[in-house]
Amino acid sequence: MSATTESAQEATAEADHRWLGRQAPGWLIPATAALAILEASTLIAQAGLLAWIADGALIRQLPPPDWLPALWALAAVLVVRAALGGLAPVLSARASGRARGKLRQNMLEHIGRAGPAAVASQGSGRLAAVWIEHVEALDGYFSRFLPQSIAVAIIPVLLLVAVFWLDWMAGLILLISAPLIPLFLILIGLRAEQLSQHHHRVLARIGDYFLDRLRGLDTLRGLSAQSAELVRLDKIAGRFRQSAMQVLRVAFLSSAVLEFFAAVAIAVLAIYIGLGLMNMLQIGPAGQLNLFTGLFILLLAPEFFRPLRELSQGWHDRASAIGAAAEIRQVLALPPARTHIRPRLPKLPADLPRACGVTLDGVCFGYSGRRRLFDRIDLEVPAGQRLLLVGPSGAGKSTLLHLVAGHLEPETGQIRLGEHTIDRLADPELTAHIGWLSQRPVLMAGSIADNLRLGRPDAHSGEIERAAARAGVDEFASRLPSGLDSLIGEGGHGLSGGQIQRIALARVLIDPKPILLLDEPTANLDPNSERHIIATLADNLDEMGCTVICASHRPAFRDWADRIIEVNSGQLSETAR
Repeated sequence: MSATTESAQEATAEADHRWLGRQAPGWLIPATAALAILEASTLIAQAGLLAWIADGALIRQLPPPDWLPALWALAAVLVVRAALGGLAPVLSARASGRARGKLRQNMLEHIGRAGPAAVASQGSGRLAAVWIEHVEALDGYFSRFLPQSIAVAIIPVLLLVAVFWLDWMAGLILLISAPLIPLFLILIGLRAEQLSQHHHRVLARIGDYFLDRLRGLDTLRGLSAQSAELVRLDKIAGRFRQSAMQVLRVAFLSSAVLEFFAAVAIAVLAIYIGLGLMNMLQIGPAGQLNLFTGLFILLLAPEFFRPLRELSQGWHDRASAIGAAAEIRQVLALPPARTHIRPRLPKLPADLPRACGVTLDGVCFGYSGRRRLFDRIDLEVPAGQRLLLVGPSGAGKSTLLHLVAGHLEPETGQIRLGEHTIDRLADPELTAHIGWLSQRPVLMAGSIADNLRLGRPDAHSGEIERAAARAGVDEFASRLPSGLDSLIGEGGHGLSGGQIQRIALARVLIDPKPILLLDEPTANLDPNSERHIIATLADNLDEMGCTVICASHRPAFRDWADRIIEVNSGQLSETAR
């Protein structure tokens, strides 16, 4: 790896680290600093009281009544230290929960603003892995590493001041040995960060791959391709295991090295104090050491290295969090589908018109990295008209629907819904105008009635039943044990394609919108189901009177279309019915 690449990775990791620090609650750092100061004070008091009691009882031969108050003071110090030890994890865990909850909320908002087209380009499996696993990987950073990094900046410094005050030579030994641990942390941490980032990328890929195969399980069975897919999944899982073991190897190696340096430093300090107490060493203040001073320093030495050792364990939490932060920031950087929303304009009237015209004026659009798909296209759809978009696959029919729905933003030009341009409508106002029915509707695990209420949460049972009857849902729901309250699986598991599409149609009919967009609504249906859906649409559209724009290859849609537009090579041309 070149020096330029390494420096770029280090700069990126440092930027991710600073970003992570900004996600922590504002009260975490001052609260942790206050607890660290109190903990250092209790450590010094504890070591001083223990050394004073031992020196008084063994050397000065004080009677028990003289050092009994010190025992009570020591007991009080131990109680305070135990309370601080219990309070610190509670505060850090609460801070971690708030930080992760806020990040998940922000990610949901960004994904919602980015729109369905961006979600499809990123992969829903990858986004789910980032939202769940990657955000969860930040727990160690907020609950352990960040508090420990603050404690390392405070506790060892205060203990070192106390040691220097009693014996500058012992303080010098601690001061020289202390930087070895952070030095090795940095050297090993650089490698750990690279391995952790690779591990999180592998996790995101395997999540997307696995979800895609679950969705296509019926197709795999139909093609008898289960065995081949199992072999591929085993290979991908093997790569995931290898990346996990690489991270663990570095973690165990670094812990062993850091424990070794801490043990060596304490041993050197113990030898210095032992030789000084036996008057075998006359370097510096060694000849003036007594039991109180020596025991006080030896009791503080392990506590001096303890925050550094804990930081070494938390350092791997930092590496894992930085690897996850890179993926999370990519999701948070998704551009919104519409960037020029002006939500402070007067709200739309409460009663929207039954139909709303659609106008495209000089619209240009192209996907990133590809040639421009549409170049200054114009289209006017009068209110109440039924427009059919035809053309070869990949010509841009679905993209045109996404532009009208506000899921994508044109490079130039304007899209108007009635008298309002899309860039002047906030999301609630836009969704109040537009209904959407696609070829792959999303159904949630729950009852059929719950899925119908997704179209209108405040709908009462009578409205649910009427919408189900209009879409033909009651025909198959009546044969189920609990009717519309019967439970269905995620994605409509247990239902046929035609039944799923009828539920999606009923969801649209329960809350009619001035504009209805249909994206290949019968593409995956058998001929009988297709005829039923088209007939249901035709009957209900007469009553709804809304503006309909449908993209479909199916000839049956030509019978009810008022107008047909062919989309080909980025151009729109009207054709005969």
